[in-house]
Amino acid sequence: MTAGERARRRAIDPRAERALGLLGLARRAGRLAVGTTAVVQLVERGDRPVVVIAADASGRQRAKLRRLAPVRGFVDGLFDRDDLARQLGRRELVVVAVADPGFVRGLVELGVVADSRADSATLD
Repeated sequence: MTAGERARRRAIDPRAERALGLLGLARRAGRLAVGTTAVVQLVERGDRPVVVIAADASGRQRAKLRRLAPVRGFVDGLFDRDDLARQLGRRELVVVAVADPGFVRGLVELGVVADSRADSATLD
């Protein structure tokens, strides 16, 4: 990691850093939908995920993703596509989603989920 990359990593909000860590764990556990197609398929199956959208997603992408329903909530603008991609082993990444109750609960408890429709009764 270069000095510039280390400085950039330090500049990320601590909550964002922890959320990225949770997403990395979800990926390694096979519980993360990665990319637009996978996220749409997860929603269409009725899994009600938390959808994570990169801050630098285009307006058109963001609008399309925000129309997805039903979802538990959104993490929108907390980190950019480079942060997401770096954490999840991709060159570029705009959206991921997680429906696993444990990971959803972790994101909700971090306070990063906006429009949260998640409560303890719906997570189990």
